[in-house]
Amino acid sequence: MPSRNRIEDQIIYSKIAAANRHAGEQLQRISRSSIIAEARAYAVGTLTPTGGLAHQVQGQAEHLFALRSSARAIFDRFAFDIEEGDVLITGDVFGGGTKGQMLTMVLPFFIDGELAFTPAIRAQMTDLAGEYPGGYHPEAFETWQESMRITPTKLYTGGKLRRDVLRFLLANSRTPDILSSDLDAMLASLRQAQSSLRAIVNAYGVPRVAEAVERMTTHTAARTLEAIPFGSELSFAGQAAVKAGAQEIEVRVRLHRQDARLFFDFAGSSAQVEAPFNSSPETVKACAVIALMGNQLNELPINDGLLDAYSFEMPAGSIVNPEFPAATSLGFETSGQAAAAAVTSALNEGAGQQEKFAKVGGMAPLTVLYSPLGSREQTSILFLEPGFSSAEGVSGPPSLLGGRRLVSAEELERRDGLRMTGRELAEDGTMQVRIEVLKGEWEATLFAPEGAERAEEMISAERDGRRWQGTVAGLSVLPGTVIQYSYGSGVSKKDREGEAR
Repeated sequence: MPSRNRIEDQIIYSKIAAANRHAGEQLQRISRSSIIAEARAYAVGTLTPTGGLAHQVQGQAEHLFALRSSARAIFDRFAFDIEEGDVLITGDVFGGGTKGQMLTMVLPFFIDGELAFTPAIRAQMTDLAGEYPGGYHPEAFETWQESMRITPTKLYTGGKLRRDVLRFLLANSRTPDILSSDLDAMLASLRQAQSSLRAIVNAYGVPRVAEAVERMTTHTAARTLEAIPFGSELSFAGQAAVKAGAQEIEVRVRLHRQDARLFFDFAGSSAQVEAPFNSSPETVKACAVIALMGNQLNELPINDGLLDAYSFEMPAGSIVNPEFPAATSLGFETSGQAAAAAVTSALNEGAGQQEKFAKVGGMAPLTVLYSPLGSREQTSILFLEPGFSSAEGVSGPPSLLGGRRLVSAEELERRDGLRMTGRELAEDGTMQVRIEVLKGEWEATLFAPEGAERAEEMISAERDGRRWQGTVAGLSVLPGTVIQYSYGSGVSKKDREGEAR
């Protein structure tokens, strides 16, 4: 192939990537939800005419496989019933998703009556039903307690809003104004991406754009295989455990390379549990691949070439492939992290006495504050993550924790009435954060992963001499309450003791 064509391939593909980045930045900028604007809980992708993934950008790790899988569920449902002006949505853990409260929106793009390159966005909503605001339910045993199941449906048909669908969505949210605004923001960002894609297609034509995407996908597949540790010699097993109440959940994985594909076999992993610690297959895939590739993943475009380099075997009814209606809201934070740790364990088995592979994940506390139910016409919800667990060997957070923006003390106090009186790295490598409630009345869901080291110290709340530690749901939080966080260090306890000696 002439070098001129290769250069043009890269130019075309770079323009598609720029369209996705621009749409994501616009969504982050205009969204009213802090979970999108600050935590960057979204992904933007361009789909090929056949439902493949041409390119994707993401703010959080769990979207890696889920955007394509959710979009495919939409296209499977409406394979013979899609027209110009349709806007399609889905939010189904058991249809390519990861957890409740996540919505995928697709804006089909047609050229001369044929489906062309189509933009898609996947984002976490502030509230979509569930027993507790925000969807995180530490005691849930089925999906209905966490969110509502939205199977593929049309929000717009032929350019006309389906008001019955919108009313249904808004009626099942405690924050209907924010939900409506975020749906508008997603659609506006998709239209911006569609406009950019139209300009690309008009400039080069669909066949030439498709050719460029195919070549870049093939190039990505080759680079992915080159980046996989140990090459063709990869064939190792690993395991990791996490506590769920009185149970200990174990994730087992065997990795092996066969020709141009890497296989993850999770046979032997624990059965699903009646608790929110199950992980959907798309969650586990993301955690496993990020654990395998580490920072090398940042050097590769996310497209079919990357995603199709892997194959997964996940036993039905297991913690890594639960059956409906299993609860999954805290799966990423627990069994998903265990899946990543199991892959790292397998890699370190292969490394032997060589340099060890660093962990890419880490269990961290989680807080959702919300105005007391019934006290306001619309519930105020705040997802509070004021710190992060440090990664091994670096000063930043692990790869699995995504690229969220760390909330500033000034914003927190002015906007939410919460004063951050301390945020510092302790001598043992942990990040210690202390927050005092100055005003307002809240209720809270506090979550601390039981399987983590010093889990009981991860999060606590104190008021008037009373103290709550670890996981608590429906806690009353009044002025004067102090919430303390301890985020884990990337340096293990054993390593710290070695350094001390």
